[in-house]
Amino acid sequence: MKRPLSILGATAAVLLLMFGIYRVTRPQSALMSPEEAQAELETLGGRFTAAIQNKRDVTPLLEPVRLIVAQHPRSRDGQTLLGQIYLELENPEKAYDALATALSIDPQGAQLQNLAGTAAMMLDEVTAGESHHRLAVQQEPDNPELLLPLADVLIKTARWDEARDILLRSLELDLTQHAPHAAMSDVFVGRGQEGDSTLAIEHMEKALAKLPLTEEWAEDRVIYARKLARLFADRDEPIEAVAVLDSLSDAARFSPEVLADMAGYLDANGQTALAGLQYEMALAERPAEARYAAEAARWYLAGGDASAARAMLERLEGIAPDHPAITKLRAALP
Repeated sequence: MKRPLSILGATAAVLLLMFGIYRVTRPQSALMSPEEAQAELETLGGRFTAAIQNKRDVTPLLEPVRLIVAQHPRSRDGQTLLGQIYLELENPEKAYDALATALSIDPQGAQLQNLAGTAAMMLDEVTAGESHHRLAVQQEPDNPELLLPLADVLIKTARWDEARDILLRSLELDLTQHAPHAAMSDVFVGRGQEGDSTLAIEHMEKALAKLPLTEEWAEDRVIYARKLARLFADRDEPIEAVAVLDSLSDAARFSPEVLADMAGYLDANGQTALAGLQYEMALAERPAEARYAAEAARWYLAGGDASAARAMLERLEGIAPDHPAITKLRAALP
């Protein structure tokens, strides 16, 4: 089960809740005193934080934490760390059980409420998710990152104006954020009143402009650009959609998803043969991609450029002689 992209609070909460103390780990089978258990949790918490920051698998931490929690079920820190590990392993049911137990021990802690809300939303428990996210906001009303998950719940339940108010509050607290603008775009798309399409585009453009130009945010840049391009296309402005996607890096533009979008927008703009050219350019960068040769040939044929289509078919035959598209493309050539 994949976590929704718009649930941005979980990652932030992971880093805020975890400990930074490293120790030499000890065997977990021995009965530990509460003090020993807490010290071991600090070590494991530090290892969890390091694993998240370095994008490593957290599975090796699961069993040691489970053993501590089995010995000390009323350890709030133990239940919290267990819940975080299960969230990272995309097991929201066990994550929510652990986080709810931690909250039953002590309900204070906005980040813990936020994590519980995230797990609840992953389970499609919208009422519980909203309750946790509202409690998180109540406990830290000036934390803009906690407002975004609550806005996400409101968007998912089509409460457009309330979501808009929450997002405006988030922007009041921190104007540098990009995520509230992206969510605001979703609000106006969903609300669908007169003039909302323009507002949706304006906010998506702001989100894209505020996104940091670093590799860490490269995937989000593609997501935002594709959403913005679709908004233009939905207004019958395919050339604007093309311009948005054309602003991406070559690595992004030549991804299968972006190429497919670009080809569709060019075709809608009456530039079908240029769709074939996009795939040919991508093939030049990734010469082993047989599907790019096949798509280039297909779009060239659709655009009436048989010579270019034939050249791409020959490239395809050289890359993958048994490719299933070859017979159909050959039959379509004049």
